[in-house]
Amino acid sequence: MDYDELEEFIHRKMKMTHIYQPIMIRALLESRDNKATVEDIARKFLNNDESQLNYYKKITKRWPHITLRKRGVVSYEKGTYTMLLDRKLTRNQRRRLKELCDLRLDEFIDKDPWIKKFREMDKRWVTSGLRYDVLSRSRGVCVACGARSTEAMLHVDHIIPRSLGGRTEPGNLQALCSTCNTQKRNRDERNFLRDHYRLKFRRSGCPLCKAKDVMTNELARAVRPREPLADGHVVVAPGRHVGSFMELIPAERQLCLNMVDGVIERMREDTGAKRFDVTGFDRSADHFHVDVVPAPGAAPRARR
Repeated sequence: MDYDELEEFIHRKMKMTHIYQPIMIRALLESRDNKATVEDIARKFLNNDESQLNYYKKITKRWPHITLRKRGVVSYEKGTYTMLLDRKLTRNQRRRLKELCDLRLDEFIDKDPWIKKFREMDKRWVTSGLRYDVLSRSRGVCVACGARSTEAMLHVDHIIPRSLGGRTEPGNLQALCSTCNTQKRNRDERNFLRDHYRLKFRRSGCPLCKAKDVMTNELARAVRPREPLADGHVVVAPGRHVGSFMELIPAERQLCLNMVDGVIERMREDTGAKRFDVTGFDRSADHFHVDVVPAPGAAPRARR
C-alpha cells in the first residue's frame, strides 16, 4: 500500500463503528519503523489506564485488527503490528496522515450525539489511585453480585452516571463487575452499597441509632451526643449499628473517615478552632463511633 492508497483509505474509505481504526493507524505512524506491539496500541486506546489494559488488548485484536488486516493496511505477527507500506514515508506525509486520522476522529465524534453529550460531562477520569480506593473499600468484589476480581473484571462505576450529571468523586463511585456494569448502563442511579440490607440495620434502644443527623453521606452519619464532652462535640458513626471497627466493610471505613474530614471542616467555620481532638475506635453504647471535639479554648460562635 503506498501513501496515496493509505490517504484515500483514511480520508474516504474508512467506515467506522468506533474510534479504534484511526487511533491504531496513528500509533503505527508515530513509530519509527511503522511497527507497534499489541500493548503499544492498547495503551493508546487505554490512555495509560493500567486497570483496563487487558480489556483494550482484546479490543485491539477484534474490530480494528480484523478490518485493517483485511484492507491490507497492517500485518500482525507474534504480538506486533506492522504498517504495510511499500516505501518509507516523508515527514510531511506522516504528518498529513496523522492529521487525517484526527479529522476522522473529530467527524465521528461530532456526528455522534452521545459523544457530544459526553464532552459536556465531568471531564475528570478515575485515576489509578481512586480506582484502588474504590476496589479496596469493596474488598475486591462486585457490590451487586459479589463476583471477585479473580472471577471477573471489576469496573469502577459512577452511581449517578456522568451522562446524568454524576461526578467523578469517591462518594459517587462503586465497584461493579463487567456484567453488572453493562447491564446497569447509564439508565439508573442505583447505589448497590446503599441498598444492601445489612448496611441499613439500626438497633432499637441505641442512642446513636436514634440520634438526629447533623451530616450524612452514603454510609456514615454525624450526630450530636446526648452528653457532649465539650462544646461542638460531634460523633461520627457508620449508618448502621455495628459494634467495632473490624466489623465495618472497607467502604464504611473510608466514608466514616470522609465524614470526619467534613465535620472538621464545618466545625472550623462554626467555632474558629484550628485544632481538634479526634478519638477513634470507641464502643460506647455498643455502637462504633469516632469523637470529634474542638481543642480546649476554642469558643463556639454563631454561624453566619
